[in-house]
Amino acid sequence: MLPEAASDFLGFLDDSTSPWHAARRISGDLANAGFRQVAATDPAWPSEPGAKLFLKRGGAVVAWVLPSGAARRLTLGLAHTDSPCLRLKPNAESVSCGCRKLAVEAYGGMLNHTWFDRELVVSGKVCHDDDGWIREDLVRLDGFRPLVPSLAIHLDRGVNERGLVVDRERHFPALAGLDHSNGLRDRLARAIGCTAGRILSWDLCLSDAAPASLAGSGDLVVSGRLDNLASCHAMARALASVPGRDDTVVAVAFLDGEEVGSTWPEGADSAFLPQTLERIALAQGMDRSAFLAWVSGGIALSADMAHAVHPNFPEKHSAGNAPLLGGGPVLKWNAGLRYATASHGAAVLRQIAAKEGVPLQSFSMRADLSCGSTVGPLVASQLAMEAVDCGAPMLSMHSARETMAWRDQADSIRLYAGFLGRA
Repeated sequence: MLPEAASDFLGFLDDSTSPWHAARRISGDLANAGFRQVAATDPAWPSEPGAKLFLKRGGAVVAWVLPSGAARRLTLGLAHTDSPCLRLKPNAESVSCGCRKLAVEAYGGMLNHTWFDRELVVSGKVCHDDDGWIREDLVRLDGFRPLVPSLAIHLDRGVNERGLVVDRERHFPALAGLDHSNGLRDRLARAIGCTAGRILSWDLCLSDAAPASLAGSGDLVVSGRLDNLASCHAMARALASVPGRDDTVVAVAFLDGEEVGSTWPEGADSAFLPQTLERIALAQGMDRSAFLAWVSGGIALSADMAHAVHPNFPEKHSAGNAPLLGGGPVLKWNAGLRYATASHGAAVLRQIAAKEGVPLQSFSMRADLSCGSTVGPLVASQLAMEAVDCGAPMLSMHSARETMAWRDQADSIRLYAGFLGRA
């Protein structure tokens, strides 16, 4: 029997096979925790003290708790709902050599070879004609399992010595069955209750279909999409556990599009979050000047996964900056400002970690390697507010199936709750 908290985490991962499914799961969990949904089209949002509210748009969610008194401060959590995957092209289906294939594009910086020879699940959103209206539905084809098959060793004897070089156009089309099997449009139409001819467009992901599980001695979590669903789960659980504060709006933004640069309507490099925060401020009676002052005095914690030192490749980390699986959340630094951490924000988080009894590790990339980035620097620059980057350590980042320690997820929830409740 899994511990209840671990079972909740695994279920969250399994439900969130696309950013839109992740946003739906987060919204449902927030509603169960007493949050009320508002719409971007509402002329005014609730402003009563202590109100718990959330806004959902596409694959993004912003949730907040209003203070019991006047709103003078802002504490902001950040994460992103998208993960590297294969995405289906508009005219995806073809037949070759007696097999039905699905044409795809790579979304994000995938670790190519890990996507071969595993069952994939199709999920996302589909738009269709509903008597002249455009209707959008979430869909997940659980009974359909495409895969990308490898070429046999007998047909490429040098692959183990040379290494697998993937041509994403030629090698990534997914095998969907034999040529007489049901087509994708027919499957989608049956799933959403329309005819195939009424389907207009889609945004569909191919993601690892295997359930999330505990591995090793029961202390490791193995799953697709840990980067960055583990951070989304930790932030959502942290926010739900934080009581309202006297003078501080506590908010968390789960944004989309981070893996491809965040230039997306629900991304960190858009007006979505600034506009949402301004509407929260307006509901609290602030004018534009007060809003700018309120945001400028705030602090944000960007939660995105971190590179644990790999036991088979310890030389890939710098001494003293090699976080361990199970060693606690990781404070992330980069001299090139790919992470948002600076000394004051780091000091704030260290104090909170000490108060919560959570171990806090540090990571800085080797000087001869380049690191990725997060939503932290983008949001900090968009809002001109202080931010700090942190995340749970993991292995196999951007693999189809990634690994982390369950202990680090539990510690991340505690740390993020401490930040939202104290910072």
